[in-house]
This record gives sequence, structure tokens and C-alpha cells, in this order.
Amino acid sequence: MNPETLIAELESHDFDYFMDSMLDEVSDGVDKRQGSIIYDTMAPAATLMAEQSLNMANIVRATYTQTAPGEFLDYRGPERGLARQTATAAQVSAKFLDSKGIPVSNVEIGDQFASVGEEPIFYQVTEVNEDLTGLLVAEETGTQANGYLGQILPVTPNDELSWAEILSVDVPAKDDETDDHFRDRLLSPDAYNAYGGNVADYADMLSRIESVGSGQIYPVWQGGGTVKLVILNNAKRAASPELVKQVKEQIDPPDAEGQGYGLAPIDHLVTVVAPTEVPISIETTITPDTSTTVESLKVAIEAGIESYFAQRREAWDDIDKVTGRGYSLTVYRSQILTEIMKVEGVINATLPVLNGAESDVKMTFTNDTSELPVVGEVTLNA
Repeated sequence: MNPETLIAELESHDFDYFMDSMLDEVSDGVDKRQGSIIYDTMAPAATLMAEQSLNMANIVRATYTQTAPGEFLDYRGPERGLARQTATAAQVSAKFLDSKGIPVSNVEIGDQFASVGEEPIFYQVTEVNEDLTGLLVAEETGTQANGYLGQILPVTPNDELSWAEILSVDVPAKDDETDDHFRDRLLSPDAYNAYGGNVADYADMLSRIESVGSGQIYPVWQGGGTVKLVILNNAKRAASPELVKQVKEQIDPPDAEGQGYGLAPIDHLVTVVAPTEVPISIETTITPDTSTTVESLKVAIEAGIESYFAQRREAWDDIDKVTGRGYSLTVYRSQILTEIMKVEGVINATLPVLNGAESDVKMTFTNDTSELPVVGEVTLNA
């Protein structure tokens, strides 16, 4: 009997199971109908035993990594030297203007701002740039702040300030790692030991930097001792210059390159860059059912296509399964068609044309270029 079978058996031991088992031991000459004295006497015991059986099933479930939930799964992490990745805070760029639209110079590190709305997001200034824009960090963790751009209001008094606005989310936040994702990491086999600046070691370094969503490693890309890291943010998009700068500082500080003051070993010169985002245009002909139109289906179809591209970007840092080295990623026309056909109201659709060609699009991964697929123009013909 395996744990899953044992859990199923324990969960099947409900009130009726225990009540029927006990009543079977009672003589047939006794009234055993519901509401009888013997039935009512045994009912509390059957209820208690059913609850205990469920508790035992939960104990078995919590014992094994494959089935453990929540904090029970967290307790299995140290056995593999791992811990659940916790939520991070978004980092954003903002501008601060006076009544004439001129940048103000009196915004200081530590000043607090808040987004506009019924449930404001609070931010704190952590850096003021030479052009008087600022880097702000959300005071709450999680992905809510990733979706806010626009006006922010000063919480710290500032008489010179007339307008403040978030311009971009430079380092998107992430939510707490889910049970399923953490479980996959715990159960993944160790193909190589992370040691001494090998590829596995750099992959481990990037996985421990909370603001990095994925990373590719290109060893000896410009000769011995050189390493190139290509990184995505937590939204699985190309890292911003701010994130690239932060990761470079942690792994191989630019003012002490190769000296081992970061995570990289001594004599390793590490270059950190973002990939090139490649827009892929998509054209297809849609046959809608009689109750709708192509135009009314467009939003749902584009959402499905975007979902597929997001799935492909999740696999962006997967090792090439054929060679066991390097990376490989292809955007498939057939899989885009599958997403389109999932949309309610679509009866039929032609195989999409990608970037004007009737072929799949394979990303380029070399020492010089690393590409990331994003949705380009979507054309839906009727």
C-alpha cells in the first residue's frame, strides 16, 4: 500500500463506515434503526472516529513532500537546503515636478508617497537620480504594485512639489512561491552539484536573488573566466537597466570586477544583461459561431495568445533537452491555434502565420544574442 492509497482509504472511513461497522456487531434482535437507543448511543463515537480518520489522512499527507501542504511543505525544504521563495516588493521609477513642470530637488531618500485610490499602495524613496527622478520601493510585498502607473501623492510634506508620477515598474514584485512550484523544486533531481563557479553554481546564485525571475548562463563567452548572465524580471520579461545594475552589484560589483567581492568566484568577470524581446506578429482567419463576431472575440483570443506566450517564457531558461547544454525555445503555430480554439464562440481557425511566414519561430540563443518571445500585432481575419 502506498501513501496515496492509504490516504484514500482513511478518507473513506466516514461516519457511515464506522456506524455500519458497529451496528454489524449488534444483534439483529435489537432495534438498530436511526433514532433508536443503540443508534443514538453509537453516533457520537462514530462521529469522533470519522474525524480521527480524517486527521490521520492529513498526517499521512503532510508527511511526504509529494503531498505536504503549506507549512508542512516548508519543513521539508531544509532537508534539501531550500526554502520557499517569499514575496518581494516592486521597485518603480517616478518623477517629481513643481507647478511649472520643472523637476524639484528637495525629494529625499526616505520620503513616502502613496498611490491614488481606495486602497493606496505606499512607497518609499530609496534613490534620487541625477536627473531628479527617483527609485521608489513599495512598502507592501506582492504583485499588486506591479499594475500601478500614474499619479502618486506625497505623504511626507513637500511645499515645492506639485505633481509626482510613477513612470515605470523597473523591478516587478512576485508573490509567495506556491506549494506546487516549491514542491517541483524540492523534487527536481540534482544533475550537477553547484560548486566553484560552474553553470549550476551561477544558476543557484540567480535563483537566490529575489528580483530575478529567470536566468541563462553563458560560460567562457569571451574566453576563460568570463561569464554572461541574461536575466528576466519576476514578470518573465526582459530585466530593466535598474535590475541589471542591481544583479551585477550582487554577483560581481563593477568597482571590483573579478576580485570575489560578490557571489562570483575570484577571477570571474561577470557580465549581466537583459535578453532582446522579439515581437512575433500573428495572423489567422477565424470562423465564429452565428451568435458572435470576430471583433467581439478579439479580446479573449488575444488573452489566450498572451497566456501561451507567458507559458513559453516560463520555459525560457530550460536546458536544451537534445544537447544537455545551452538553451532552446520555439513558438509553435499549432499551440497558438490550440489557444485560439479554446475560446468560446470560435468554431474554426486557420493555422496562424507568424512574422509573415508559415513556420514556427525559434528563438536565438548564442553568446552574442539571447531572445525572448513577446506578442506582437495580432491580426484576426473573418
